[in-house]
Amino acid sequence: MTVEEEIKKIDTDITKLKIQFDLYFGGSVPKPPTDQRDALDKQLKKLQFNLKSSGDRFLYNSVLNKFNAYTELWMKQLRVKEEGVHLHPLARRHAHQAGASGAANGGSRPPAPPPAPGAARRRAPQAPGQAQDPSWRIPTNRRDDAALKKLYDHFIAAKDRVGDQKKPSFDSFAREIARHTAAIKGQVNCETIDFKIYSKDNKVSIKAKPLK
Repeated sequence: MTVEEEIKKIDTDITKLKIQFDLYFGGSVPKPPTDQRDALDKQLKKLQFNLKSSGDRFLYNSVLNKFNAYTELWMKQLRVKEEGVHLHPLARRHAHQAGASGAANGGSRPPAPPPAPGAARRRAPQAPGQAQDPSWRIPTNRRDDAALKKLYDHFIAAKDRVGDQKKPSFDSFAREIARHTAAIKGQVNCETIDFKIYSKDNKVSIKAKPLK
């Protein structure tokens, strides 16, 4: 097998690995394919010493950037899953699309919104069979620590009510909300995102809805 063929095979294996991670994050398989990811990482590191032509180096760097971008995205999603921050599929889909775009552009990603004060809170209507929790409008063009802290406090309180001991720190929670806000903003032209906390089957999740 030539170096070019080996690089193309690794590229195909990265695509297969992406599908396996998608199945894990979607709840279809019980364990993340981290062993396969580590094996691909070792292959890429070993292959870098066999590059002889400029064409091989260009192809290798392209595949390496793709792998690194996906790896960064997977690590973020694993961290969110471990810390118990469950986001609505819409938010996860936008984050995944942003990650895929980063892979296509050599690992670039949308910038996080700059910090600044100000945001509004509103009371969501109560639906049958649901606890009446407030929803929070988070601006997409600035960071509002006060609103984030209130959202975090309600999130932790909801976890306490269901007995969930997996609780992220405020800084970690705020970073994940900022990442998903930036990802949704990159796909939907919205000024604010409405976050609401839901509790079901002893699990706490957050749903994000972009607002014009």
